[in-house]
Amino acid sequence: MVSSLAAQAATLVEEAPQNGIPTAAMQQVAEVLTQVAQHLDHLQYTTLRYPDGGWLTVRVVESSAGADSPPEPEPPGHLWIPAFGHLEDAQATLAELRQQAPDLEATSFGVLELLFLALGLSRAEGIVFYDQAGDRRQGKAVACRPLAEQVSQALRRGLPPIA
Repeated sequence: MVSSLAAQAATLVEEAPQNGIPTAAMQQVAEVLTQVAQHLDHLQYTTLRYPDGGWLTVRVVESSAGADSPPEPEPPGHLWIPAFGHLEDAQATLAELRQQAPDLEATSFGVLELLFLALGLSRAEGIVFYDQAGDRRQGKAVACRPLAEQVSQALRRGLPPIA
């Protein structure tokens, strides 16, 4: 059974001391992550990973919103981690990549844990969440830098004043 956002947040806070993170700080982090997760459609997502823990990354090309202008692809080098709200979509992608990447494995995460892991990503811009079954082309992107900045702001607001 997939845990609610509140239960996922409670787990992050509960496990924080084991990871060297103060409970109060993780409570603030969990609040930010919960706000972001509320804009996504699923409580759990499946990603594709290598046995060494590395993430499958994909190059995402966005087209401009204006119908009159030609699509403008993102500059090269913008790699994102795909996260699938439907296991079948992750399995279909895994099957398509089996020849090129036979070691890839499907791994499921609660949405808050996945967002928390995004804070530590260095080789990817962020995560693209594919919420609609069968649609592996249009997703909701959560970029790492803005997410980390939101968390930093929340932590700064929560600090006690220096005496």
